[in-house]
Amino acid sequence: MVNKPQEERHLSSARAEAVFNVANAVNSTLELDELFELTLSETIRAIPDADGGALFLFDPASRLLTCRAYVNFDEKVEQIRLLPGESFTGDCYKKRKPILLSNRNEITGYPRSMRPENRQLLNHSMAMHPSNNSYRAMSVPLITAKEECIGVVTLNGFAEQGTFTVADVELLETIAGLAATALERAKLYEDIKIKNHTFKTMIDYQQSQLVNMNSGKGLDIMLEQLFEVVGKPLSLLTVYGEAYNTSSIPVDLRPVNEYMIRDGRQLLGKLLIYSNSSNDLRQTDDYFIQQSLLFFALEINRQAAVRQVEVRYKTELMDKLMKGILTEDFLAKAASLGLDTAGAFLPVAVRTGNSKPARPIDQLMKQNEIAVFLEMEIGRVFPGSLVVLHDQIYLLLLAVNPKANDKEIQRRLSAIAEETERFSNEYGETANARFGVGMLVQRIEELPDSLQSAIDTLKLMEESNCRERIADSSRFLLERLISGSSGKEVGQFINTFLGPIYRYDRDKGTELVKTLQAYCRNLQRPGHAAKELHIHTNTLQYRIKQISRLLDADLADPEILLNLQLACRLAGDNNITIDNQ
Repeated sequence: MVNKPQEERHLSSARAEAVFNVANAVNSTLELDELFELTLSETIRAIPDADGGALFLFDPASRLLTCRAYVNFDEKVEQIRLLPGESFTGDCYKKRKPILLSNRNEITGYPRSMRPENRQLLNHSMAMHPSNNSYRAMSVPLITAKEECIGVVTLNGFAEQGTFTVADVELLETIAGLAATALERAKLYEDIKIKNHTFKTMIDYQQSQLVNMNSGKGLDIMLEQLFEVVGKPLSLLTVYGEAYNTSSIPVDLRPVNEYMIRDGRQLLGKLLIYSNSSNDLRQTDDYFIQQSLLFFALEINRQAAVRQVEVRYKTELMDKLMKGILTEDFLAKAASLGLDTAGAFLPVAVRTGNSKPARPIDQLMKQNEIAVFLEMEIGRVFPGSLVVLHDQIYLLLLAVNPKANDKEIQRRLSAIAEETERFSNEYGETANARFGVGMLVQRIEELPDSLQSAIDTLKLMEESNCRERIADSSRFLLERLISGSSGKEVGQFINTFLGPIYRYDRDKGTELVKTLQAYCRNLQRPGHAAKELHIHTNTLQYRIKQISRLLDADLADPEILLNLQLACRLAGDNNITIDNQ
């Protein structure tokens, strides 16, 4: 630094005019980019032998000096990133003192050289000049009124003739002081502008989310709006089994941020944010997310309230139907809930799963998810139908064409049953889906009996461990015929015809009862019975002869065979208590 006594320092009228012009220029704007350009251009105009230059500011985030303005350099200079102490520009920043290099040898021989990548960029940026180098250079620090060094101004002379003097350095210091003050003021103004813009954006966002919620646009629209602000893929899951996603989520991304959506202590859902890093959320992003969580909670509760009212109406309607209370406005109420009352009705009773989850909340979530799934599938295949969860059974009132083909209805139901079982199995348990189908009816007065028939069929499917996913009311006519008999009478009937075989199996460890059941199911196809039992046909025939000897009966006798079939059907796969006699 050039240290002259204060009394020896004076500015010529020309230099004073230059300082005045620079001061007017830098004070004429508060826009940072414009201020950078004005500072540099007016400085070069004030110093005759300066042909070009660059203004570097220190970036606290990267801890590097970055080029913010330049004159007579190629745009490559903008890519230079200097460490404090690197080259004479970086050294000026680090030491907070001016540096004057009067000739080319001092520049090229400066002890603190540039890193190779920066040297290459600098050479590219000076390629427009014949020497591809400068003949003189000087740098002064930009020091604010708070004694904070915020950057460096470097001037270069590309013409061989000319020189930088101590007076030029002093003039540049004076200009740099003015520029630093102006830059500090402009930076404060810029920060205020950014904060005001951010605040306005936040207010606009809140109002927009509120409008979306009040207009009932739904969680998917509200989620997309948050996506537009934070710029990262999002997913939203609710405890009611609903899932919402923004535009396609890349397969290589995983959720790195998870926010719980709560109403007080009650968990309503969660928001997942997908990204390559868990640390790239801005402070403003977190604000938008926190605000959105509040709106999401309100919307989830609003939808839940609407859903609860609809569920209550559906439940009341189904209760009246099951009790046979068919008032005059029954069809009108059913139609208002979405049931197509113009055609025929096919009641179906559905249950999934073999066991309940350990926690009630898990059971509730599972029931809701399956109910939503059934509504989607039934609505797609049988539009105008109703789905109601009633006493752990999903009751479906399918709206079908009266002229619909029975096989086509069966095929569609089979596809839905298969998909329902697959969906239910996503809970990690072996969950059977059973569909008990009532009778197709065309009059509302016939619905109660048909609905009860569907429920009874479902229960008989469960009691008999029916392997099929779908069974209609005709599947268990025999069981219904004897349903009026006492359990003791049924047990006596089974014991009479199967007791000797049960006792033999118990004593000898054989499987003759299982063999007889398979044989009765496949009377005309002994090969199928053997395949079901995983035995050879000859082994099957041998066991049938054993059974014939134990029962002292001819299995070819139609009456005896009928009684054995009936006993096997009644016994099913349940454990039967057999008398020891």
